[in-house]
Amino acid sequence: MDFQHAREVLNQFNWSAAIDVLLIAFAIFAAFRLLSRTRAITLLRGAVALILVLVILGLAFDLTAVNWILQNGLVALIVGGAVIFQPEIRRGLDLLGRTGIQDLLAHDPTEETIDIVAESATRMARERHGALLVFERETGLQDVIDTGVPVDARVSGELVEGIFFPNSPLHDMATVIRGARVVAASCELPLADEVHGGARRVGTRHRAAVGITEQTDAVTVVVSEETGEISIAQSGRLERVARGTLLAQELHRRMMRRPDNDREESGGLERVTNE
Repeated sequence: MDFQHAREVLNQFNWSAAIDVLLIAFAIFAAFRLLSRTRAITLLRGAVALILVLVILGLAFDLTAVNWILQNGLVALIVGGAVIFQPEIRRGLDLLGRTGIQDLLAHDPTEETIDIVAESATRMARERHGALLVFERETGLQDVIDTGVPVDARVSGELVEGIFFPNSPLHDMATVIRGARVVAASCELPLADEVHGGARRVGTRHRAAVGITEQTDAVTVVVSEETGEISIAQSGRLERVARGTLLAQELHRRMMRRPDNDREESGGLERVTNE
């Protein structure tokens, strides 16, 4: 009976139905991409996982109350989701209107972007210009971006070094990179509670570099204006790295690595933080 019903449905499937399905699929994909630019996506994933568990349990054990709530609570869930994610939905629609489809799909930093950042960090380290750059990855940083000054410009050495030039209006705090673009500068980051660097305590810039990686899968590059050292923070760890080619290689390796493997040890780097 079910097989016969499936055949009837497939026989009715035409070009109009295909376009209908594709439009709905694209709308769902776009919604997830927009929410992925914020940390609210973790709440959405948790909610979806909980609903799936309830559906499976309700069907497997014929739970009358659970099944009734799931069948009659869809509208309430949609309204509740719209209320909970209202700020993210507004930001997402605004982002779509300002950047278009191409930027909506772009997320990961390009190889050229990573090389530019490595070269700029090396030059700033030689000049003892402090800097803090954040690479957005799977976990969106829109709430962090909203605390800073919008830039929305393609990454270039001149732009990055100009932002962090001493006493420039935007040199304080962090600059966020999304894909191949600097989206905002002078952004506030959460501070790690306690970060040690061997016998000496690191400053606020390094605590911020570690703090954002404790809460997200971002990768940060921090240049010390006191020592000229360059460090990379990821998954709550801060490690010193050599300038130039080695810095670029390490950034490429970390960006290509999936978030689940981010806590693996990095060979050849000097550990700065205590776990």
